[in-house]
Amino acid sequence: MEKSRHGAFVYAQKVLKHSLFLFLLINLLSISPDISASTTLLEQKYTLNLSFKDARLEQVLDAIMKQSGVKIAYSSDELQKDRVVSVDIQTSDILTALRSVLGDGYSFKQIEDYIAIARKETSDSSDVINNTVIDDRIWTIQGQVLENSEPPYPLPGVNILIKGTSLGTISDGNGYFTIKAKRGDILIFKYLGFKDYEYVVSRAISNLTVSLNSDSEELDEIVVTGISEEKRVNSVSAVSSLDVTKNLSTKPITSLSQSLQGGITGLNVTQSSGLPGADAAAIKIRGISTLGTSDPLVLVDGIPMDMNQLDPNTIESVTVLKDAAASAIYGARAANGVIVVKTKRGTPGKISISYNGYAGFQQATYLPEFVNAADYMQMVNVANANVGGAPIYSQEAIDATRSHSDLIKYPDTDWTDYMYQTGMIQSHSVSVSGGSNLARFALTANYLDNEALIDNAGYNRLNIRANTSVSLLDNLSVNMDFNSYRTNRHEPLQAVLNYLYTTPPNTVIHYPMKEGSDILYYGNRPEQRNPAALMEKGGVRTYLGDNISINIAPRWEIIPNLIVRGQYSYRISSGATKEERDAYNFFDYNSGSFLQTWGAIHNASKSRSSYYYLGGTVEYTLEKNKHRLFAIGGYNQELTNNGDWDQWAMSSFFAKANYTFDNRYLLEGTVRRDGSSRFGPGNKFGVFPSIGAGWNIHEEAFMKSTKNFLNEFKLRMSYGSLGNENIGLYKYQTLINAGNGNETVFGNPDITWETVHMLDVGADIRLFKNLTVTFDYYNKLTTDMIITPPISYIGGISAAPLNSGKVRNKGWEFDVSYNKQVTKDFGLNIHAGLTHNENKIEDLFGAPYDNGNRIHQIGYALNSYFIYPTDGLLQEDDFTKDAAGNWIPKEGVVIFDGQKPGDIHYLDTDEDGKITTDDRVISGDDQPDLNYFANISLNYKKFDFEILFQGVTGVDGYYSGPYAYGLNTSGDGQTPLAVQTDYWTPENPTARYPRLAPNSSYGNNDHTSDYWRFDASYCRVKYIQFGYTFDQIGLKKIGMSNIRLYLNVQNPFTIAKEDLVDPESRGQRGSYPLVKTYSAGVSLNF
Repeated sequence: MEKSRHGAFVYAQKVLKHSLFLFLLINLLSISPDISASTTLLEQKYTLNLSFKDARLEQVLDAIMKQSGVKIAYSSDELQKDRVVSVDIQTSDILTALRSVLGDGYSFKQIEDYIAIARKETSDSSDVINNTVIDDRIWTIQGQVLENSEPPYPLPGVNILIKGTSLGTISDGNGYFTIKAKRGDILIFKYLGFKDYEYVVSRAISNLTVSLNSDSEELDEIVVTGISEEKRVNSVSAVSSLDVTKNLSTKPITSLSQSLQGGITGLNVTQSSGLPGADAAAIKIRGISTLGTSDPLVLVDGIPMDMNQLDPNTIESVTVLKDAAASAIYGARAANGVIVVKTKRGTPGKISISYNGYAGFQQATYLPEFVNAADYMQMVNVANANVGGAPIYSQEAIDATRSHSDLIKYPDTDWTDYMYQTGMIQSHSVSVSGGSNLARFALTANYLDNEALIDNAGYNRLNIRANTSVSLLDNLSVNMDFNSYRTNRHEPLQAVLNYLYTTPPNTVIHYPMKEGSDILYYGNRPEQRNPAALMEKGGVRTYLGDNISINIAPRWEIIPNLIVRGQYSYRISSGATKEERDAYNFFDYNSGSFLQTWGAIHNASKSRSSYYYLGGTVEYTLEKNKHRLFAIGGYNQELTNNGDWDQWAMSSFFAKANYTFDNRYLLEGTVRRDGSSRFGPGNKFGVFPSIGAGWNIHEEAFMKSTKNFLNEFKLRMSYGSLGNENIGLYKYQTLINAGNGNETVFGNPDITWETVHMLDVGADIRLFKNLTVTFDYYNKLTTDMIITPPISYIGGISAAPLNSGKVRNKGWEFDVSYNKQVTKDFGLNIHAGLTHNENKIEDLFGAPYDNGNRIHQIGYALNSYFIYPTDGLLQEDDFTKDAAGNWIPKEGVVIFDGQKPGDIHYLDTDEDGKITTDDRVISGDDQPDLNYFANISLNYKKFDFEILFQGVTGVDGYYSGPYAYGLNTSGDGQTPLAVQTDYWTPENPTARYPRLAPNSSYGNNDHTSDYWRFDASYCRVKYIQFGYTFDQIGLKKIGMSNIRLYLNVQNPFTIAKEDLVDPESRGQRGSYPLVKTYSAGVSLNF
């Protein structure tokens, strides 16, 4: 049942139901208890045979409607449709049937093809003729019609008709109306582009407020772009909107960035860690276009902000601007795309209260599985033997360890099982909203608590947001918003997850306590870095953060369609870091001798930053005949202060014009001039224009024959330039050592903006009203890319940055959605997307730039892998032995010095007879060739089910450290993984892993090479959700209108070729894993 709410001063009204396949919107306060003797529907004969026991009244009335074919209208408040009744009806008289169900306290009246039901008023005096009550009194109904928007605009020219007659009126220029009607008459409010609204007259009223909702089939979706809003049908831009309901509001997510994974094409969203408070996903829109940060600009209600600290329950819409036409209005900060977030505001109507909460537990998606202690000891002996050493462990010790005969003397510790536990998560959000057309508010408080998978780690956050809208005059309103949050994240002071990989399994966690002693003995490790000691005695690091912001945005409509807007925002953030560890003395368990003291640590630091924004716009809309022109211009300035010296500022002018002719031809132009303090004199300002055009082909006369199935067919194209000034502060300045006067960093006074030139060609198609297809091709070129050439630091001076480089990203996006209410009880929605992107460096001063196993080279993607090519493992057939028994490579076999059978066979690509760094080749990158997702949701009656698939293909990953060369018996050590028991021996020449050696100095097997490459493509079920919305039986008695329960699991399944690491994060040694979350939640509305 749909719901509508009026102003706070209007009597409570509910949306009414029924038609066999339609929901009838009628708000019925009461109807005069009169029945007309000539009522046709009441006199007709029907076959009614019904029997119900302890059934809901609404269910019985539905059955009467179904058997009789008569539609019934009633007030939910007056009828108490959720009460339980028992009836046995066998009659041909519908009036008898209704009175059998309802009793004598109700009256009935036919209005067109409906029978309206209302409670009788005891004060009414009426004549009864053939069970029909007649009341000819005339009532005056006065009120105002508003658009359900923010602010709630008056709607002039709304047709208000008395149903079944030609009588009616029209709302005036301010939406006010007056009409006279009889009790029981149904007023129909009709306005083009909005859903009809029906109101049943029950009494005279002078302050009726009617809010009309836009009709998505007639009035196209509104796209929020931050600076302005526009109809999607009139947009020439590549813009995508997140389905907030499916991806956000009903999901137990901790950060908004996670919800963008699997909801919008053109995005590469990757989560690298599941650590509470540090689990935000990295977002790249249409590829990586710079050597600096490629993060998009995020605006929350028009202000740059960290979206991951928002309470998801406060978000109304999320829009991603992907091309130059959409993003150029933001100029120098939009080179990497723009994400526009709009938070919820109050709407006119009764005060409503809602609660959304969930609780659950978390487990790791992937965890390392190490060898057991006996296998570890055996591998150490084999490794020593391979280099001519003696065994470390006796066979008796190995056998005793394997048998678990004495776990203190011969321990077998599963450090993964010890370190990781089940994490817990819970979130609680309470929202209160409401108001009138004069003042509206939305207040939300949220608390999130997430305990990590390891001890001494967790995160909690408290959010409070208050959005207020006040209409000071008919043409003057102001939004006043307050937002604050406090975060608390704690984690072990030491890098405990690193020592999970270094501590061998034959190390004791704790020795037993000795009688009469309170000393806790740990298994001995170098520097006492036993993981248990690090967790329990190693200390805790705590990060505290506070953020408070205000946002004030007045709106003044000087004359019709001429609107001036202003905005002022101020944000202050503060943080504190504490490191605490108590002193602790370590002793040897067997001898009791003193080993080491960990000294006490008590450190603290503070930080503070502030940001302010001041801006304003003037916009004008001109509509005449078939012409529509929208123009907007504005100015804004920003100042950021991240400390005593860390400051930067921007000032900008911008303008945009959009012209539409006959809803067929679209033309748009944008220009922005930005100034940034990051650049030197003469280079501070940049100009970034764009132009776009569109053609709504479906509006053409020659397409009339397709209107039955082709609802929309739009072609669009845009081209423009965007800027990037996010390069670090004041790179144009040279830094001088204050002590000796020497230059330490050369500045470049000529450094200027990176510029992104982007072409986009797209098509939007809608078929049969429920199938939508969007396709985009884009070509994005970054010029004047800012680079810092690598130079030797021998002279003590670092290189100066310069503009010299070009990077191109090109690709396509395909988005399709299908939404169908198949039957009255069953609905289906499918949304899928594909994104392909190619990244290539076209020019780079001084290229290539080699940085270890990564390289920037012309003709290849940014950050390509630079690795050694290989040909499996060296075999004994590749060698001969000299007289001393040393392995000598055969002719044509090129090796690193000291390599032997079982080591990796590297290729001599430059054919110089030796293996050197010059033999490395470029092989792949970590940018996916294809991103895809598919969301499927089903609803049947009160049940709903949803599943989201997300994945990538064409991604390369490389194993390193313990995931490549596992064993290391020196220093802190390194424990092999369980799969590394498949190591090379003469008897196992086809093994997956090289021969064992005590450490990586033997055999040169730890280089980044294609031997360790793996396909990081994957397909992941991001979430599965099952929900149930309860019938409203008895809810109104306790003041509730809705209850929904749901079960949700995130990241439950992953399909990948490799299963050693999570293919999304590709995290290896020391990284915190991604998590599976199993949760149950509830949504309550009061």
